[in-house]
Amino acid sequence: MKVNEKLSILLILEKSKASKDGLTPITVRLTVDSKRAELSLGQKINPKLWNQEAGIANGNSAIAQQINATILRVKSRLKQHYDQLCTQNDYVSSAMVKQAFLGKQTPTEKKSLIQTIDFVIEKLAKKVDKKARSIGTLKRWGVTKRKIQAFLKFEYKIQDMTLDTVAYAFAEDFTDFLMLEQDLQSNTAMKYVKNAKHVFKTAVERNWLLRNPIEGYKCTYLNPDRDILNEDEIMLLYNKSLTIPRLAEVRDVYLFMCFTGYAFKDTHNLSPEHIVKFFDGEDWIIKNREKTWCRENVPLLPIAKEMIVRYKNHPVCLADNTLFPIKSNQKFNAYLKEIMEICGIEKELTSHTARHTFATTVTLANGVPLETVSALLGHKSIRTTQIYAKIVAKKISQDMLLLKERLHISMPASLMQGRAA
Repeated sequence: MKVNEKLSILLILEKSKASKDGLTPITVRLTVDSKRAELSLGQKINPKLWNQEAGIANGNSAIAQQINATILRVKSRLKQHYDQLCTQNDYVSSAMVKQAFLGKQTPTEKKSLIQTIDFVIEKLAKKVDKKARSIGTLKRWGVTKRKIQAFLKFEYKIQDMTLDTVAYAFAEDFTDFLMLEQDLQSNTAMKYVKNAKHVFKTAVERNWLLRNPIEGYKCTYLNPDRDILNEDEIMLLYNKSLTIPRLAEVRDVYLFMCFTGYAFKDTHNLSPEHIVKFFDGEDWIIKNREKTWCRENVPLLPIAKEMIVRYKNHPVCLADNTLFPIKSNQKFNAYLKEIMEICGIEKELTSHTARHTFATTVTLANGVPLETVSALLGHKSIRTTQIYAKIVAKKISQDMLLLKERLHISMPASLMQGRAA
């Protein structure tokens, strides 16, 4: 039955669920925009008495009259719920109509957006206390809350809003606010929008909201060009004599990161206890990543081991029980720029580019499988690692273009004439 241009209601028999007495339950199938939801009518009928084309029971028996009355009542209620939902929402799904019919509407005490964010943060804080998530993730959620509060004040001149008043345009307007008013780059803005989507997803899961109003908004990320060191630049950095201790220390830590793939925060927190003789008799670093808390087990390559040995008896390392005397991330990156200028390396390198160098120049470019690199980097998904494979492919393409040019120059004249012919 086509109730209107979007909602249709069909009554069907669930023959696979027929009881021993031959009676078959009747199912109500709702369809909105080709998407279905089903619920039980609460009635059973002998299939011989059922008119599938009309969606009713045949005859004038008491049972047939009872079933048909129930069908009319259910159809009427479903249409009422659909019409009511249409006045409250930009989009109504078949699942929403079903939930409303079954009495699973949003509670009378409506949750607000900021209340839900606080709930997410509170749950995350408990996981941080149990060492299941990183403090950095918790801090970023605090920033997300402040960004959303600033947006609400700027766009709507309010401090908070109930979840059921949020429309799809929220995502687009929030993105514009972050990029145009707060001057954030696209990828950074998308991270906050992604967090906002998670907030609404949580609300739906908790039955505080019937649907995620911005679920269909696509968070698009641009793959930035990543500066990495090639083999010659790594060895130039390794062999460079640096007489200033602070620069030598940063250079050594950066090289360690290039040969382990560890991020700055993870390297900063390494202690001698993290070095373990593993099953193969080799030295490994066994540690969870600070960012994702995924296990990141890395066997130590010779240069990485050499860097550790250099600072084994360093006063700062002994006092703090760390592997390296690491400065703050800000100072580390500032000193790294000095080192690159001294070495004549014209690249914008930061603490994180060492991780990219490990993934590309050190591992993938030397035939280490993508799955292995993903495990070494502690990635949750191999899709995260695939960006590095693209970088290596780009480098191969560039090298092959240069090779073609060299081959063209040195190609015998006779061969060139034959090709022209």
